[in-house]
Amino acid sequence: MLSELPEALQRQIPKITITGTVYSDDPKKRLLLVNNQVLPQGSVLAPEITLEGIRPRSSVFNFRGTRFRISH
Repeated sequence: MLSELPEALQRQIPKITITGTVYSDDPKKRLLLVNNQVLPQGSVLAPEITLEGIRPRSSVFNFRGTRFRISH
């Protein structure tokens, strides 16, 4: 979870605001509404932040090689 990362690392990660999600058994149909963008899995959200996966209740991001989840 993002909240479990060291505080110094949390401060480096730009703000991520999730306002909607579309989950499907088909990974190609999964979408996340984050920071006013509609993104499929594998998208780059911001420099050095990738949306790796969308799960039913959380999404997985990667920031400079560190993976973390955010609930939605």
